[in-house]
Amino acid sequence: MASKWLTALVVFLGLAACTPSEFAEPPEVVLLSMVPVDVSLMEQRLAVTLRVRNPNNAPMSIDGMRFAIDINGKTFAKGTSDKAVTVPRLGETEVAGVAHVATTDLMRQMVGVPDAKGVEYRLSGSLFLAHGGRAAFDQSGDFDFASALGGAGKRN
Repeated sequence: MASKWLTALVVFLGLAACTPSEFAEPPEVVLLSMVPVDVSLMEQRLAVTLRVRNPNNAPMSIDGMRFAIDINGKTFAKGTSDKAVTVPRLGETEVAGVAHVATTDLMRQMVGVPDAKGVEYRLSGSLFLAHGGRAAFDQSGDFDFASALGGAGKRN
């Protein structure tokens, strides 16, 4: 009996290893805007808009994401989105999420960048695919931090 299960497991793992990935290239995710929506003494809540690009030849159905934003090499905010979207093949879509940043981290970033122009950011995380898998992303770019906090745009 145990050998039947072991044989079935080996066959399953072998087939899974031979199955080509539906998404040969990782998605590209860029930061579009961050707008304060809830401000308290200890923490800020930001409405974040991200653009998800699908460089693959198959649609990518996403039912959520987790992300972290680093600014100038330092952790800034962490967030999530529970929005379900389908990114068309070779296409893109915008996804809304919510990020949280400690007031001390926000103040440290604002003091460190007095003119708030040309801030480097890194956006990393995972897209949760509707069929149960995950797609990791890790992008860097240049950001007009002051404009973005007001809802205006990004330079990348």
